[in-house]
Amino acid sequence: MERVALVTGASTGIGWAIAERLQRDGFALGFHSHRDSEGSRARFEEVSARGPAALLLGDVSEPDAGQRLVAETVDALGRLDVLVNNAGVTTAKPVLELGADDFDRIFGVDVLGAFLLAIAAAKQIRRQDGGGVILNVTSVHEHVPRPGFALYASAKAALGMLTRSLALELAADGIRVNAVAPGAIATERNEEAQELADEIPLGRPGDPAEVADVVAFLASDGAAYVSGASVLVDGAMAQQVFYRSAT
Repeated sequence: MERVALVTGASTGIGWAIAERLQRDGFALGFHSHRDSEGSRARFEEVSARGPAALLLGDVSEPDAGQRLVAETVDALGRLDVLVNNAGVTTAKPVLELGADDFDRIFGVDVLGAFLLAIAAAKQIRRQDGGGVILNVTSVHEHVPRPGFALYASAKAALGMLTRSLALELAADGIRVNAVAPGAIATERNEEAQELADEIPLGRPGDPAEVADVVAFLASDGAAYVSGASVLVDGAMAQQVFYRSAT
């Protein structure tokens, strides 16, 4: 039986790397993009040429988005085994310049959208045999703050706690829930990643494929006893922050 993974924010960056990797591992793909653009269509056509896939569109923060995206995945591909909540937004501003609109936008996508999708996915997985996996892509800033990113760090910390809470409550249903917390990853939307090399003990930014490798492991049977974890993929960046604060 072919397994099905729904990946949000799959058309760029880390999400694209995750979608490609899970497809190589044999998953049919629910391929989500925020908007219907030429770029997202091209990426979807690439994965759909290699195997079963369904294009899913829309803002994950909309109240009906979680239920709709899960339903569209199941209608097109027959089931849902793995949800990867990767879609996210941020705003780089000093904290005193942030307002309610910034809060609603960042928490709406990064926390509310992930929550609604996780609940819809869990209900679907409960109706199937064999359990399933929910993976939330957080950030190194789930664990350590960074000036200019107060709301982003707060949202990712909230998503980290949601991950642990879901893991606790859904374990009886055979659903494992984990977080993957990337550090500075060199993507088309993160042009400053290379500038942060001096802050990274391994001396370089990460590659999206390196995040995807961790996601693939957590989605696999090899991680059958891993739930409630937040796995840092940051070249020890968080440990550098902890070290500096202690010395």
